[in-house]
Amino acid sequence: MESKKHYKLYKSGKQWKTLVITAAVAVAGVVSLNNVTANADVTSSAVATVAVAQTSSASSVVLESSTSAVATSSTSEASAAASSAVVSSSASSSVTSATSSVVDAASASTVASSADTAATSATSSSEVSVTSASSEASTVSDSSSVATSTTSLTSQSTESATSDSTDSSATSTQDSSVTSAEVVTREVAAVATSSTKNGWVSENGTYTYYTNGKVASGENYSYLPSISGTGYNWYLVKDGVALSGVQKWYGKYYYFDPVTYLKLDHQDYVKSQWGLWYMVGSDGIVQSGVQKWYGKYYYFDPVTYLKLDHQDYVKSQWGLWYMVGSDGIVQSGVQKWYGKYYYFDPVTYLKLDHQDYVKSQWGDWYMVGSDGIVQSGLVQWYGHYYYFNPVTYLKATNTTFSYNGISLTADNTGIITGTTTSSQLLLKIYQATLDGWKEYGVLPSVTAAQAILESGWGQSALATEANNLFGIKGSYNGQYVIMSTAEYGSGGYYYVNAEFRKYPSFYESVVDHGYFLYSNSRYSNLLHQTSYATVTSLLQSDGYATSPTYASSLNNVITTYGLQSWDTAAGV
Repeated sequence: MESKKHYKLYKSGKQWKTLVITAAVAVAGVVSLNNVTANADVTSSAVATVAVAQTSSASSVVLESSTSAVATSSTSEASAAASSAVVSSSASSSVTSATSSVVDAASASTVASSADTAATSATSSSEVSVTSASSEASTVSDSSSVATSTTSLTSQSTESATSDSTDSSATSTQDSSVTSAEVVTREVAAVATSSTKNGWVSENGTYTYYTNGKVASGENYSYLPSISGTGYNWYLVKDGVALSGVQKWYGKYYYFDPVTYLKLDHQDYVKSQWGLWYMVGSDGIVQSGVQKWYGKYYYFDPVTYLKLDHQDYVKSQWGLWYMVGSDGIVQSGVQKWYGKYYYFDPVTYLKLDHQDYVKSQWGDWYMVGSDGIVQSGLVQWYGHYYYFNPVTYLKATNTTFSYNGISLTADNTGIITGTTTSSQLLLKIYQATLDGWKEYGVLPSVTAAQAILESGWGQSALATEANNLFGIKGSYNGQYVIMSTAEYGSGGYYYVNAEFRKYPSFYESVVDHGYFLYSNSRYSNLLHQTSYATVTSLLQSDGYATSPTYASSLNNVITTYGLQSWDTAAGV
């Protein structure tokens, strides 16, 4: 009977005890989960709070009834099981909560009801401590022990005089806590390792290359893992940061794509990071000088590397000169430059360097001189004279007109002839007098007047037989004629036979006249003089002719036929 009584008391107590502990564990688990969600980053604070709460309290377990706890071996088993359940529940919530919540569940207290038995297990979760609130609570022994740590959990229970099952449960609880601590330690280590930057990291709108959390200082063109994640590529890096846009490297400017950060590998006209446009070659280098782009040639300033934005006659990188328009495009055809029109070959884009009759870009034909300038006025071309209007620069046809004192007519092909004998002579010697000025500095008006006087308007025997207008003796390229000529001496005029130069045409006769004066030092004083009266006077004083009225005769011919205009035409 006594044993049955004790058994009933034991059974009843066990049931009450189990119910209370189960309820406490459930509450602690819920609070623990909520606290983990709200304070996942405050592990150490939670542990500290629990430690204080457990130390200040009597580590008591409050039961809702005032019935004294009965400690038996079965009660110890239930407490151990409950403690294990709390650890299990907290550990399954999250690895982080194992450090903040499960450790709080390690509080244990011993309930003493008799000398034969001792009970363990009082648990709490997170910042919740199950404490004594009334004097009806059972006395708790001083054997409570709390172990606090951020990475490990140790649950210690007082020794019980009951069966070995209690020790088994405690051991299980400790093993579970240690396992959770190891997981936490590994996770913390993993986080610490992953925080070290390596490789390309996107920062502040660009990419920075790290090696064990550090960047290389200085500017380097480096072979690194590709930003795209595939293979390796070359990048221009400054203090670890990948550069893009136009960048200077070893005296040259390169362009790096702002998306891939790679050097451009094809020709393109690109916008820089500061908004200006540049031509980049297939080697990634910013280009200057003359560059071909989509079928046209452009010129880029060798200092600024910008496309030329005004008309200019520029020297290319290979030394040749080109006309560039205000759009930066190298020009061809007829182009106006400083008040004159020039012609540029549509194939070579170079200024024409020889006389030619050319077709413009708009279809009209123009006469161009050896200086590349479009001609106007009388121009000799393949043995004939043509007249080009000084306003339109187009060839005159089927018209009669007067030019610099010469009466002329143009047929349907544009060939010019003199309408009179005198006009025919003037037409034949016109261009030659201009060339004589350019080559030797003999004034055109004076040369023309000499030709008229000394050849009788080109009708003398020497002029008709040898094209010799000035009566110059000797031979021309080995060619000469022998003629009787009158000489003036102390006894008056007398005749002698002499060799005279023979020319292919009047043109050669006039040009050779200029050379004759240029090559004889006694006439050097009249060269490049711009006043026809001065030149005629010097000719007479230098002994060119023996007639005392030679200078005045020349002046009269010049003014009568308006030959001063020839000097103007020559640019005097």
